[in-house]
Amino acid sequence: SREAYHSLVAVRGRLHSCRQCSYATKNKAFMHRHLFKHTGERPFQCHLCPAAFSRKANVKRHIRTHTGDRPFSCDQCSVSFSQRGSLIRHMRTHTGERPFSCRHCNTSFLRKDHLVKHVYCQHTRKST
Repeated sequence: SREAYHSLVAVRGRLHSCRQCSYATKNKAFMHRHLFKHTGERPFQCHLCPAAFSRKANVKRHIRTHTGDRPFSCDQCSVSFSQRGSLIRHMRTHTGERPFSCRHCNTSFLRKDHLVKHVYCQHTRKST
């Protein structure tokens, strides 16, 4: 709401600063979107289910789960994806890129979540 925006934001010149955290931006729209993190407001509703989102782009991406639309296709095989990030991650299987490296043993992974699990299972639990 407009009142929430004005109560959370202090404008110093052209810089918008959040009063709840250290976030600051020159873009008023970015600040307004940021404030949803504090208010919990989710103004963008899926018209096919009860899901709601703080960003319009997120509801558009979500709707693909209902429609089955998979606009991101691999140019090396027949696989397609509903999200660009999924295609980027998939492409690593073709390129062999493993961008996430363990700082303890230098094992590398395709996905960050796999690195996190590795660190927990191989390094964190053993030291406790």
